[in-house]
Amino acid sequence: MRIVIVGGGIIGAALADRLARPGTAEVTLVERDRPGAGTSGASYAWLNANDPADARYHAFRVAALDAWRRVAAEFGDPAWARFAGNTEWAVAEPDRDALAERVARLRDLGYPATLTTATRLRDDEPALRPPAGAVIARFPGEGHVDGAAAVGALVARARDAGARIRTGTHAAGLLVRGDRVTGVRTSAGDLEADVTVCAAGWRSPALLATAGAALPLVDAAAPGSSAPGLTVTTTPVPGLVGGLVHSPGLDLRPAPDGGLLLEAADLDAATDLATPQAVLDARAAELLDRARVLFPGLDARVDRVRRCVRPLPADGRPLVGPLRPGLYTVVTHSGITLGPHLAGLVAGEILAGTPDPALAPYRPDRPPPAPDRP
Repeated sequence: MRIVIVGGGIIGAALADRLARPGTAEVTLVERDRPGAGTSGASYAWLNANDPADARYHAFRVAALDAWRRVAAEFGDPAWARFAGNTEWAVAEPDRDALAERVARLRDLGYPATLTTATRLRDDEPALRPPAGAVIARFPGEGHVDGAAAVGALVARARDAGARIRTGTHAAGLLVRGDRVTGVRTSAGDLEADVTVCAAGWRSPALLATAGAALPLVDAAAPGSSAPGLTVTTTPVPGLVGGLVHSPGLDLRPAPDGGLLLEAADLDAATDLATPQAVLDARAAELLDRARVLFPGLDARVDRVRRCVRPLPADGRPLVGPLRPGLYTVVTHSGITLGPHLAGLVAGEILAGTPDPALAPYRPDRPPPAPDRP
């Protein structure tokens, strides 16, 4: 079986790795830049199942965390995957009650979550000083990855297993014969395939449109779109925090080189594809100022400013499965969390030709979400 995967982010890399290892398929990964250079490399990359609202999807994400632990073990517990926990606190109402309620609901689902105190928190994160009166939560089973390094490791293992990795290769369109997709037209020539997998993230609509297919994704290019966000990496401040931190106005975690990776929901919401670089730089400085409030005397500078453009399905759930004969799609938000788990399920479907019930709720042709009522 000839399989072409378009997209070298975490989804495409994990899928190439899983499809190549049995040695039963001829796998080619096509990436316009270099693997992990796009959304996966710029992502906050928080591994979690922290939302209890949909118990079925929560369980799916818990399974994804287990898949990441297996992947990390396979690679010898590398530095690019860390389960050092997540700390979150809330100060204002109703945020305090909402956080306490979320912890209770997660615990009811069997998820590691607990309320703690500032004094006890110092055992896990000695440098953190939540304000007096804050409701503080710890989620010890959560973690983060260095998206670029994780993609690189998965791609290297796929290559060692026989996959062909074509970088710097633009997928210009899908090859179509009758109603069947038969491969990909690329900047380096046509690639024929029995199965073509679209794992191109937020760029998927442009590729799928060449075969008359579509996905219900938020338009990343629309003014004010919620798909683009902003992440900032600082110069090294080794050992300041061990895991993730979600505080009012600032989220952060360790970066691979010993710096901090920073983001904030309000600055994410104010960023789109048209935001000028000068404005992004000013927002990066604002994030660093917020970090200095959290860590007085912080001796760090902005090292890198990145726009992170996320694929956002309209209902927030993965879009996984056949779209047309010969065409399979794997596009989702939370791609970092879900990547290895989805890869295992999708590889099983493609190689065996049998639908997996675990993916049934996430088919791309499911009914659209009902509109909100006034």
